[in-house]
Amino acid sequence: MRNKHLLYVIICCNTLIIICGNLLHHPCSFLPRCRCRLEHHKNVVEVDCGHTKLKKIPSVPSYVIKLIMKHNLIDEIHNGIFSNNTILTELDLSDNRIHTLTEMSFNGLQNLLKLNLQHNHLSKGNNSIGAKTFSYLKKLKYLNLKNNFVKNYQPDLSQLVSLESLHIDFLSNGISLMSKQYSKLKNLAMLDLSGSSGKCSLPILNNESFQFIPQVKHLDISTCKIQQIHKGTLTAMKNMTYLDVSYNTCIKFEGLKNITSDLRFSNINILKINCLHKISDLTTVLKASHIKSLQNTSLQYVFADGNRVQSIEKYTLTYFPKSLKFLSVRQNPLKFGHYISYVFSLTNLESIDVSDLYHHKSDLNPEKCIVDSICTCSENPPNEPSYIEQSGISSLYIKDKIRKKDITDNVSLAAILIPKNLKHINYSSASLIMDIPKLILSRGKLETVDFSNNILHSMIGPIYNVQSLKTLNVANNFCSNISKFFFSSDFKNLEHLNFHNNLLGIILPDDIDGAIFHNLESLIELVLSNNRIPNLPENIFKSQRNLQKLDLSENIFTDITFRLSHMTHLQELDLSGNRISIISDPITLQWDYVAKQHIFSVDLNDNLLECNCISLKSIKWMTTTNVRLKNIKEYKCMLWNRTIIALHNPKEAYNLLTKHCASYENLELTLVLGVLLFIILIMGSLIYRYRWKLRYLYYIVKVKYSSSHSETEEEYSYMYGAFVSYADEDRIFVHNTLLQKLEIENGIQLCLHKRNFLPGNDIATNITSAIHNSRRTLVIMSPNFLKSYWCMFEYNMARMENVYERRDENVVFLMFYEQMSPRELPLNVLEMIQSKSYIEYPNDEYGDTVFWDQLVNALK
Repeated sequence: MRNKHLLYVIICCNTLIIICGNLLHHPCSFLPRCRCRLEHHKNVVEVDCGHTKLKKIPSVPSYVIKLIMKHNLIDEIHNGIFSNNTILTELDLSDNRIHTLTEMSFNGLQNLLKLNLQHNHLSKGNNSIGAKTFSYLKKLKYLNLKNNFVKNYQPDLSQLVSLESLHIDFLSNGISLMSKQYSKLKNLAMLDLSGSSGKCSLPILNNESFQFIPQVKHLDISTCKIQQIHKGTLTAMKNMTYLDVSYNTCIKFEGLKNITSDLRFSNINILKINCLHKISDLTTVLKASHIKSLQNTSLQYVFADGNRVQSIEKYTLTYFPKSLKFLSVRQNPLKFGHYISYVFSLTNLESIDVSDLYHHKSDLNPEKCIVDSICTCSENPPNEPSYIEQSGISSLYIKDKIRKKDITDNVSLAAILIPKNLKHINYSSASLIMDIPKLILSRGKLETVDFSNNILHSMIGPIYNVQSLKTLNVANNFCSNISKFFFSSDFKNLEHLNFHNNLLGIILPDDIDGAIFHNLESLIELVLSNNRIPNLPENIFKSQRNLQKLDLSENIFTDITFRLSHMTHLQELDLSGNRISIISDPITLQWDYVAKQHIFSVDLNDNLLECNCISLKSIKWMTTTNVRLKNIKEYKCMLWNRTIIALHNPKEAYNLLTKHCASYENLELTLVLGVLLFIILIMGSLIYRYRWKLRYLYYIVKVKYSSSHSETEEEYSYMYGAFVSYADEDRIFVHNTLLQKLEIENGIQLCLHKRNFLPGNDIATNITSAIHNSRRTLVIMSPNFLKSYWCMFEYNMARMENVYERRDENVVFLMFYEQMSPRELPLNVLEMIQSKSYIEYPNDEYGDTVFWDQLVNALK
């Protein structure tokens, strides 16, 4: 048996049951098409036979605690099929073809807690469910019978004494009455009659409709085609904490008045009154009389979306109870009005949703009402602005002379009063068109602000009193300007900032000092995607040391120039959808550094990556880096011949490029050296050459003034036959072999810095004097020589002596002590090799004799 599988041994009812499979999902031994999951701590099994095309219920072992058989072809529950399943607590038979339930259908399920029979065919009359059908289900707490009945039929549920949650269809042609049998369900707390998940028709509701269910706390009668709801309908339901009457478009706000009147003595906590008006209705006004009865309730959450509310009477908001924490008025064509100033009266309000003001879904099947709505408000309420504009906002400011110590221009700003406990504002898609001016908010606890999908062209600011703000969403606003002082120091606790789909590519590339985001030191997530940004300055994110996610996708970056090595907490960088072709070495070094701190991912998908000899390093980096390349299976790159290949395996691409680039290595090396030489000749050769000349002239003047000097070279008597320039690491060869062969055996007086330099003089003067007073300069070329600063100084001084004092006489003589490739040599040495002769130290006896003879002749 494979290692991936485990062996479960369950001993139950003296039977050894062996079930094989993986830990979470394995075929059941009693029916392989089903899937079993073992609960180790209880030694019981959960069985899922859903979507297996079963036509009948199989015999299930007694150790099964949960059985799911939804979406099958079962049409009958055979008597006694569950007689052994005494520990079964959950049974799901939804989406089958069951048409009848008998007295013995649920025999043995005395411990069942949850039963789902929705989407079956229990609609053939009163005999489909008998009086004692549920007699065995004494502990059942949850029952779902939705989408079964097509006419007014209320099955006998009086035996379900423990039932707490009931989901059932309710169809009525006139006055709707809940059966008296429900009075026996003393524990029933949740009643779902909603037509959105089943079938519901409650044309007329009066004070007798719910008289037998005063115990219900949660009532959902949404989408129930209610035409009239009389005053007193909900009076008996004093325990109700949740009420949903949404999508009953014939109720309108006049019917809402009856609902709120009945709720004034209840324990209502959540009220949903969405879409009480049709989408095609004329706009309306929310009046004080509609909600006045709620003033002394414990209501905390109100949903009033899609009600065609255009305006609100002046003092209406003051009648909401002090306990209100959440208010949603989405998808209402609200006009700007003076009622906004009364939002401040909602002192405990924590969240408000005013989004999607002018976005409405079309209603393809509008409800037919007995009396349709008429216009309940004028198109332009008197003394109120007809649309949201900056001047309108200014007119509602509470003029309060508040000054901030960091306001540089000492301007008194207007304070906008907001509820003191308000934490969340959603004002997205509200057709807000304005530039954000200088603002001071009244002190509060504001944590989340969503102003996305508006038109905020420019964010000037600064904004103050937002110390608690953690999330700001200004995506999709056509914003092209953010002032460097918009984010004041009060934004110090902001953690999430979303600028998706704006036009910040105009302003951000000029923020060289990182002033815009300077105060956002606590920022964790920054989204700048789809802003047409071509590049970003190096220090733009200098203050974002705590940043964890940076999204720069869908811009027009061709290269990455901003610094992020200081972001030691950065976990994700999204650069997808840009125009990056090659990742430069400085950037990969920064990314590797961040990846050493913790897991770090970069997304480069949908870029113009290149696979050629120039990008060879970046492709090789992909094969070795610890940075996680997100979505790498989608990467593509362009070869040297313009062919597009997949880059899901960078190692394969690297091997391909290595073979291709090897044949052009010499050509590329020559080309690179040529380009470098050209750049050096054009931009730096003159400076470089004159630098050495000036240094040489300086030291030669010092030497000439300290010693006698003849006018001509023929009259000049050299102190040494040759000055030996060598690295200290090669001193054994020079002091033993070279000195013996040249000075002792051939009489050539050598100048060695260890022996002949005058103490007390600086090194540069000693070098210049030794070169000037020697007939030749012998350079012992080796890798150590190239690494030594003073060796290269000696070499360059000898070159200057050769050019400016010896009239291009062959003064400098190169001897390669070790074999070296041209790549290891600097350009000035290569130039000397090309124009002058040189000699290599041999490794054989015959070559050794020839070498010393040639060297002696060259020096004499």
